[in-house]
Amino acid sequence: MSEKLSKNINALMEEANLNAEELSRRIGLPASTIKKVRNNKDANPTLSTLAPLAKYFSLSISQLVGDEPIPKSRIKGSYKINPATLNAVPLISWQNAITWPATSNEHNHHPVIMTEHIYSKNAYALLVEEDNWENLAKNTALLIDPALEAEHRDFVIVYKKGQKIPTLKQLLLDEGQIYLKPVIQGYNIAVFTTEHKLLGVVAEYRKHLKKNIM
Repeated sequence: MSEKLSKNINALMEEANLNAEELSRRIGLPASTIKKVRNNKDANPTLSTLAPLAKYFSLSISQLVGDEPIPKSRIKGSYKINPATLNAVPLISWQNAITWPATSNEHNHHPVIMTEHIYSKNAYALLVEEDNWENLAKNTALLIDPALEAEHRDFVIVYKKGQKIPTLKQLLLDEGQIYLKPVIQGYNIAVFTTEHKLLGVVAEYRKHLKKNIM
């Protein structure tokens, strides 16, 4: 089973253009667990590992582990997200994020980023506009959900009183204190104070932007 499972997972992830870290974010399994399955290092994966993998790729567990054949529509190279399951997240400016969702109304048309994930009604997207951000290329789309509770090492959108636009930071927790780590090298970690306001947690990012903006 393990060898067939590994082969299927690798094929499915390749056709979906996913690495272990991105798939981990989407289904909630640790990236290390996904890597073990891919590398055939876990001879007896549990149901709690197999179930979210099968659900994400629209397969039964039997199909995923190789006990039953994968339908031809799921053969390598044919993976496609069902358009009916996609959700639209408005793409707004960094400045508008400060007052979002108050800046959203029926007369305001925003381009959207399409995603297969469901976020809160006030979710929004921002574009990385600079080319010197660590591990984030220019024009990457960040999908932000204000309803998510920020946890240690999450990336968050933060507004500091007096600034013209908010910034992207990594939130760090240490002994009850909140720190904000910049995504640009050379800048210092700052303490979160009453002058700061969290505008949402980065729930997803989209690199292949041209395929997702409408």
